[in-house]
Amino acid sequence: MLAAFFRSNQPAVLVSAPMVSVALFAPSLWHHPVSTGPLMPVAELVHQALGDKAWAHGMLGIMLITAIAMQLAVLINSLELMDRRNHLAVLTFPVVLAGVCGPGAYDPALLGLPLVLFALLRSWSISNTGPALAALFDAGLLIGLASLCYLPYALLLVVLWSSTSLIRPFAWREYLLPVLAVAVVFGLTWLTLHLVGLTPWRPLHTVMPEAMQPAVLWDAAARKGFVCLLAPVVLSAAAAFVGSYAHSVMRGKNLRLALLALTLALAAVISLLGLMHGGFPAVLAALPLGVLVAYPFLKPKRAWLAELALSGLTGLALWVRWSAI
Repeated sequence: MLAAFFRSNQPAVLVSAPMVSVALFAPSLWHHPVSTGPLMPVAELVHQALGDKAWAHGMLGIMLITAIAMQLAVLINSLELMDRRNHLAVLTFPVVLAGVCGPGAYDPALLGLPLVLFALLRSWSISNTGPALAALFDAGLLIGLASLCYLPYALLLVVLWSSTSLIRPFAWREYLLPVLAVAVVFGLTWLTLHLVGLTPWRPLHTVMPEAMQPAVLWDAAARKGFVCLLAPVVLSAAAAFVGSYAHSVMRGKNLRLALLALTLALAAVISLLGLMHGGFPAVLAALPLGVLVAYPFLKPKRAWLAELALSGLTGLALWVRWSAI
């Protein structure tokens, strides 16, 4: 009973996160990494360290997916983004990512995502009356570091601004500090690259070129089946999210609106990347969907239907991944 197991508040459920990631993404250990053109400095360092070894890219991807799934569960429970504590995101995020991403597991966007989640936890934890400058500066630093893995994450400064405006009254310094923090990160990075003779540095070139598209190695029927089942689950998730919002206290409503702001910001980034070079990292879509899809499984009206839907999504995600072999 997948939904009942991950609906539990027991911390021991987190132990299953590595097993879920390995079961879904083990086939990526045999897929050769695809070249994507210029990379940001941190992503370039990681790429050089991994080389062309498929197993190394796959193993790092599995480790990052596991860490992100656990981070999401901690974020949801710490900020009470759902009506009660649970660990559904430990399953829903990897399942959604497995169903929509390509044959590989690792990419630079995945590398920077843990830093983004740390930034969100830091900024969304501020109160409406207490000090916030240090938290927002830290969040800006983390967004800057995430941008050194994948440049479009810098656009998530908008999420820091919008969520701060929802949580507490407007103060211009609280909007300026995250920008200053990102500027500090980029300035120090440019200085370091200049000292080692790697300038001029052109960050925008990392998102401008056409990315090489991997061959379609998974079964097309599995992907279509996953999307067809995911669509009604997303509609149900939207209804459950609205219901959760309506029954929340004011801080809970503000944090749910911050989550919605993150979803809209990522949707804007996806649209921009799609217009620029016809593709985007699947993790940008899997992050908000992995959280939202958990909502209808928390308090389902028909438990058997919830179990059937979650088991079906998981089974189809496994089919998508393992059909690539």
